[in-house]
Amino acid sequence: MNLKYGILLVILLNLSNLTVGQDLFQHLVDNNYDSTYYDKLDNLLTTKIFLSSKLSEFSIKDKVLDKSLNYDSKATSSLGIGLGYKWIGLNVAFNVNNSSNISSDDSKWFNVQTQFYLRKFTINIYSTVYKGYYLDNALHMIEGYSQGELYSRGDISNSTFGISSYYIFNSSRYSNRATFNQNEWQKKTAGSFLAGGSILYNRISADSSLIPSQILYPTFLNSTHYNKSGYFGISGSLGYALSYVINKNWFFDANILLGLSVGNSTIHPEGSDKISSIKAGLNLSNRFGIGYNSKLFYAAINYNNMLAYTPLPIDKMSYQYKIGIVQMVVAYRFRIPEHNNILPDWSPVEL
Repeated sequence: MNLKYGILLVILLNLSNLTVGQDLFQHLVDNNYDSTYYDKLDNLLTTKIFLSSKLSEFSIKDKVLDKSLNYDSKATSSLGIGLGYKWIGLNVAFNVNNSSNISSDDSKWFNVQTQFYLRKFTINIYSTVYKGYYLDNALHMIEGYSQGELYSRGDISNSTFGISSYYIFNSSRYSNRATFNQNEWQKKTAGSFLAGGSILYNRISADSSLIPSQILYPTFLNSTHYNKSGYFGISGSLGYALSYVINKNWFFDANILLGLSVGNSTIHPEGSDKISSIKAGLNLSNRFGIGYNSKLFYAAINYNNMLAYTPLPIDKMSYQYKIGIVQMVVAYRFRIPEHNNILPDWSPVEL
């Protein structure tokens, strides 16, 4: 999606219930919860407006030289509105401001994310593509660069696709929807251990070598110049979530998972065959939220981030990449008049 047109339209369907057979469905959306800790607000329509800023960056690291090339993208901002009722939600966002020193003609991005907020599980499906980076430590890595200059690489593209899920052990007291989906109200401090896993694919490519020819360290990355890299792996993770609540309304929410991954790492050196090997890596997923929540009103700042560390198929060389989003949200909930379920009787959910 070309940023020069100044418009981004992303539609996210947040389906909070999945069904694969009635018994499995009932287990996943288990409605047994302690109402002294949180309210489900099933009879309220959530309306919201939000401002988002997305980021993407990656680093190529040489452990022998203890040096790295740090590529960063410009922040992309969008303004959106959303609706949520029971198990379904809809968000629509438009690009509002993307000023940077990278030429807007060279910079493109595309981001779609869908979340399934079940009572005991959270599932994330994401697809991000960023094009247009700059080297934020060029002063220390590129020969002849001076303070204030920008080493821009509009040809670099970074694509990440994946699915992750985690199980919430204390779902009867801790709401995974209150902070990040805004359709429940956590009234009392609670936490839960988390366990999950993910499948991830990442690809970085450029028209020329990702290692600049004018680099100050000719032996960087064993003098290997490559213009493509890829990683496909699976991971398992453990973590903890805590929602700290003051006087029922003010909250701080932290959600952290640390994982170990195993997968195939590949690079394509210029003028030679690709190099690949099976490598183990680490990944970190975290979410933070701070703000105010009540039965009818919600206002908060949320941060969602994923960081992955992956060895390259060259000894003592690695790269890490990060994608994230900062979001300011204001929501108000309206009462829905009593009505009959509009879905068929055989449906496991009501609307």
